[in-house]
Amino acid sequence: MSDRGVSHLIGSLRLEIGVANELLEKLGEFAENWDSKYTNSLPNSAFAVVEKGYSEGKDKGGRHLPHHSKGVKSSVENSSVDLAHYRNALARVNQIKSVFGKESDSALRKKAASHLEKHRSVLNISKSCFNQVEIAIWEECEKLFIKNVEPLLSCNESEEVNNG
Repeated sequence: MSDRGVSHLIGSLRLEIGVANELLEKLGEFAENWDSKYTNSLPNSAFAVVEKGYSEGKDKGGRHLPHHSKGVKSSVENSSVDLAHYRNALARVNQIKSVFGKESDSALRKKAASHLEKHRSVLNISKSCFNQVEIAIWEECEKLFIKNVEPLLSCNESEEVNNG
């Protein structure tokens, strides 16, 4: 390759790195930071799973993986899903620990995985309307779903077969 070809290649790589850095910066801005005050103000339907024993207004620790915005009316609606927080829920589903001890950690994780899976198909259809940043988040969601959620769902299926 000639010196000019190498220079052109280096210039192209710098441009691609610059675009990638700009996209990462936008991703950071896109994910609105939900502080504890905001999260505590969310209704139970904004969370992937709420533990048995949770009392409204007493201990917020029994609600796990918020991913719906404040306007959510039902946990199964998809229009209120905050994509960046959905991605975060997918990343943390394996970290759920029971606060009240009335359900096992694995049972809570499986419930959360099942809930998050229900949003996946609708969001996948909606991705044609996503902007560039949302598409990048969605691609990460897909990777996290395969890594963290699918194994929990396949555990459910194998238990049903063994118990059936």
